[in-house]
Amino acid sequence: MLVTGFDLAQLAENASQRGRQLLSDLQTYLERNYEQRSLPDFGIEKAAEIIGCTSQHLRDKEGDGALPQPRTARFGSLDRRIYNYNEINQIRRHLRRDAGHPTGCAHLIFSNLKGGVGKTSHALHLSHYAAREGFRVLMIDLDPQATLTTAFGLVPGLNMGSDEDIGPSLTADPTLILKSIKQTRWNEIDLVPAQLSLQYTDWQMLQARDDDLQRLGPLPQRLRQALEQVENRYDLIVMDTPPALGMLSLNAIAAADMILMPITPNFYDIASSIQYFSILSQLASTYSKALRVRQLSLLMTRTDSAPETRTNITLLNKAYGEFLLTNRMPQTRELQRATGDQMSLYEIEAPRGARETYLKAIDAMNAVNAEIMQHVWQVWRAAETEINAESRHGK
Repeated sequence: MLVTGFDLAQLAENASQRGRQLLSDLQTYLERNYEQRSLPDFGIEKAAEIIGCTSQHLRDKEGDGALPQPRTARFGSLDRRIYNYNEINQIRRHLRRDAGHPTGCAHLIFSNLKGGVGKTSHALHLSHYAAREGFRVLMIDLDPQATLTTAFGLVPGLNMGSDEDIGPSLTADPTLILKSIKQTRWNEIDLVPAQLSLQYTDWQMLQARDDDLQRLGPLPQRLRQALEQVENRYDLIVMDTPPALGMLSLNAIAAADMILMPITPNFYDIASSIQYFSILSQLASTYSKALRVRQLSLLMTRTDSAPETRTNITLLNKAYGEFLLTNRMPQTRELQRATGDQMSLYEIEAPRGARETYLKAIDAMNAVNAEIMQHVWQVWRAAETEINAESRHGK
């Protein structure tokens, strides 16, 4: 039976107006929450551990004026030295203990056809881990859902202009990426944000005219051309892709040195991985000349001790053993809290739950990211070898 008097247009308009107010309220909340946040402070022992020296060495260098005097905070009757990540990296450079800036810039994407596997969370955590180690990182949010963007206090559709995502760099002029880059509270991390309008970029690219192709180049290589405008500023570019293999994801794959695919050990994710590799195989065959991927790795996320999980892990090892990272990220309450608060474990100063739970989570995340960075170093070394070979050939 047809319902009479139902006006969909009016209903949608009312919902749209309420949605705009909701976005405004959300912006106020996120901005207040983000402004109240700061990078966590560490005592001198932890700061020295991160830098890779002894706390006495820091005290000596501060005492003889070789390092800036640190901030202090009152703990009981004592004033203790405190340091955040930005200050730690400044000290690292003063002491020449930085991780060493490699030749070239590695491009890494987190990609999967399925949402809810920890793709955005691990992109954020890897970037924070790399920045903590002193590397210069550019994060690019390619997902119109913009979850990564909101983690940096930006609200798509409100405090961003229509040309402030990666879209114009792919459809109009690759140099426009320079206008899209935002600074973050991390001195070593910049961000190219995303917003909902990015979902039209796939369509816009497919409507390209012949003169667009001549001016902007082949469709799969648009993002790579944009990154070439800025990659000399960074050691690592980390891209979070949408859970689909459209033009945005294809451009990310074509620009990537390394693909990292988070996967949870359950039936639906295993089935999704089969589809992902099937589509990836077709893309790689079709666009082989446009790709430069050197590494493909799978990261198991949200693992637990359930019998079915153990069974699925065995199946994944059997099918993809050589692609799987050795370290896995278990399901932890502390990571769930951090994700819900739109932050990473590295930004937590005082865990809300048991400290032991937090330490287990941060140890697991550190192990995962350290292993990923080992693969990133392989990309850097390969690039350096190629550059040296080209230099010798040029001579």
